Amino acid sequence: MIYPDKFTSLDRSVMGKSTQLLRDPGTQITISRLRTEALRAFPDVTEFILALDVLFSLGKIELDDSGEVITYVG
Repeated sequence: MIYPDKFTSLDRSVMGKSTQLLRDPGTQITISRLRTEALRAFPDVTEFILALDVLFSLGKIELDDSGEVITYVG
């Protein structure tokens, strides 16, 4: 579930779990390395991609021109 509701708690929703992907502003990391580091929290790649979408939509991350490196924004 993307967002919390009556049956899904915040910590089990993609929106809540996306906070586990946050790093300090200015940090850069490749998507593949972040995926490896977050494998325990996101065993399903679909939830991982949705969490990145949430962070991007909130303006917390930016992608470089190649689409491979994430930069965290303050």
